[in-house]
Amino acid sequence: MSDERDDVLLLDVPSAGDYLSVLPTATAAVATRLGFSLDEIEDLRAAVNAAVALLMPTERTRPFRRKPSDEPLHCRLEVGVETLQIVLSRSKGEPLPDDGSYQWQVLRALTDEVESEVQGALTTIRIRQRRPATEADADTERHRIH
Repeated sequence: MSDERDDVLLLDVPSAGDYLSVLPTATAAVATRLGFSLDEIEDLRAAVNAAVALLMPTERTRPFRRKPSDEPLHCRLEVGVETLQIVLSRSKGEPLPDDGSYQWQVLRALTDEVESEVQGALTTIRIRQRRPATEADADTERHRIH
């Protein structure tokens, strides 16, 4: 895959509640512009939500409430010639769950490639999804009966 980037969108959002919903919405907007099908867009939204859940652990006493943090969550959407790459990272915090966990399995099922890395205090999850080959191919895939 090519590392050449056409466009890059950078977002830093507070690591709190409603602000995190901006990330899957921004991803969906970029994917729509690139000609992804509705199913592919929803998969990307779900993948970004799963990655955010991995990066932003929940409170042990309230499993559906995220721990408050002063550190923002960083998102980099890179539009390449062949791929859309979504890079989510945060500094400080707990280690990522085991890569065999349910969240990781969901993330891998929804994307073409996913990887994580920890460098110093920065934890990163990188998602890559192949772009539709052409507008005609994207149109054909959108209307295919499964």
